Amino acid sequence: MSLIHLPQSKWGSGTGRQVILKTDFEKIEQAVLEGFQMALAPPLEYVDAANLRVNALADCKARVMLCGFPSPLHPGQWVSGGLADGRYRENSEALVLNFATAGSLWGTEKANQWYCVFALAGAADTCFSLKAMPVMRVSSQAAQSIYLRNNGNSGDIGYGCSANELADGKILVLSGASRGLVRLITANNSDNGSAGTITYEGSALTLAPGDWFLALPHTNFRCLGMVLNGSDSNLVPFFQEGGRFTYFTPRQAASGAINGNTLFDLGLMVPPTARVLQGYAAAAAGADLKLAMSYDGGNPALVLHGPPPSGDFQGVRGALPFRCRVLEGSRIYLNNENTANQMVKVTGWEE
Repeated sequence: MSLIHLPQSKWGSGTGRQVILKTDFEKIEQAVLEGFQMALAPPLEYVDAANLRVNALADCKARVMLCGFPSPLHPGQWVSGGLADGRYRENSEALVLNFATAGSLWGTEKANQWYCVFALAGAADTCFSLKAMPVMRVSSQAAQSIYLRNNGNSGDIGYGCSANELADGKILVLSGASRGLVRLITANNSDNGSAGTITYEGSALTLAPGDWFLALPHTNFRCLGMVLNGSDSNLVPFFQEGGRFTYFTPRQAASGAINGNTLFDLGLMVPPTARVLQGYAAAAAGADLKLAMSYDGGNPALVLHGPPPSGDFQGVRGALPFRCRVLEGSRIYLNNENTANQMVKVTGWEE
């Protein structure tokens, strides 16, 4: 508990030299050791279509360093936006986040939507709570107001937050020309249809349609992971181990003939925090299995090619796994030389 006990209250009072006792040094020493224990936060557990859990027991506590959100620029480093205190909180009982319960989300529940699950705590809290923030995309920008696009990049959206509920939090841009920049949120509207806006202060961001960003909450926080609320408004089942997420059932990213290198938006397959894409290519009806993946739209970074076996298995004639980088903003070029009966399945991602 040493990090929670620091700094000592007497250090913040008076002027000049401060008295440090032997017990203070013991807490500082323990704090340094604890920092190495908590490089990872406890994983999110899928419970059912509406519930997530962070497991904890009195003998196996869930301990979270409230250090912010993973840096879009530097893997392993964190962005707090000056909002999080960097100290840890711990729970000795399991926490369940129910998406249908009022107050569990910022705004109203949306289908085909990524949510960032945050551990939250007030300055005086020794335990943490859970709440989910929608991950957002840019439709357009007027002055310093951002109009919002849905995660599938197919239409504009409003998230139904209370007016100015996000004010005093901060925008963190996750992709595009302003990736990694942070701005203070001054306002948001309450639209719950197709005209959501968020307004910020400071110099204007360079934003393009489809760019991803997240609202960081105005409290102590840490991102525990990204979860997908599917097209049926049910949570998509997953496993989490550290920064590795695996779907229970693979999700289809592409099918049929792809004639030449084509840029695919995987916004409903993996979140914008994904750095590595995992999946497999499959072929049916006796076709050769073909898949080329490219980072620049010209040169293949990964090639899968195999002749069909003599019989079907699990509905396909052949399948080969892949693991590759995903481009910034959850995109990648795919090509199968216009070959029919092809499928590309996503099994998970790494952050």
